[in-house]
Amino acid sequence: MRKLRREPLSEHATRILWKQTVKIVEAGRSAPSRSKLAKARKDEARRLWRQKAGATFNEIRAALKEMAPGVERCMYCESNEGTDIEHFWPQKQAPCRAFDWSNLLLACSACNSNHKRDRFPRKHGQPLLINPTEDDPLDHLVLTPIGKFVPLTDKGENSIPVFGLDRGPLERSRVIAWAAVDGLIVRYANACKRGDFASALETQRALCEYPQVSVFAAILRVAESRVAEDFLSIYLSPECRAALVAYPEIKSWLDG
Repeated sequence: MRKLRREPLSEHATRILWKQTVKIVEAGRSAPSRSKLAKARKDEARRLWRQKAGATFNEIRAALKEMAPGVERCMYCESNEGTDIEHFWPQKQAPCRAFDWSNLLLACSACNSNHKRDRFPRKHGQPLLINPTEDDPLDHLVLTPIGKFVPLTDKGENSIPVFGLDRGPLERSRVIAWAAVDGLIVRYANACKRGDFASALETQRALCEYPQVSVFAAILRVAESRVAEDFLSIYLSPECRAALVAYPEIKSWLDG
């Protein structure tokens, strides 16, 4: 996972989402109890969500794909194609957030339907999960060269099992990505040395769009950290470290 910037929606799409939210809030206003009010809102949110279609949701899906890491990857695992519009706050637990733009993410079916589902740990009412559009995952998780995430906070601790970030295939793909990204950084430096700027640009694009882009972010974080030389050598090849020093622009590629 890596920090993602949420794209703004058009005024028209924002207005449509607001109207749907008002319908949910108004549902069951005359309900005789809090439980029946809650049920009415859940039912209305589910009904409206099933009806979603048209230009507004085409825009929403396009915006989420633009925000997603790599090439339209899942915002949680970054490995699979992002196919589902996912509610960070589950619709069953927070029906009034069903059409809240800030609550919508792009996920793969494995993360959305098989792992997270309606699991949503909280403490004092606040989520104990990483929202990549609001939190910087690197503040909550450390990614190691063996493909495993190590939690730094309660959010990190909970996010690993809820999002299924400890799946064997994902950990293996991160190991492969770590070696590939290290090599691509060296390839960029070599292209620049030769004056082959077309190849350098192609390599930059490959780095920024590579699946498991959080590996690239983790490598940049390691390179900027003040750790012992022998420890740093475990994480990065000497050629990669030299390239990051010689071409500091690499460190800003994920800022946009």
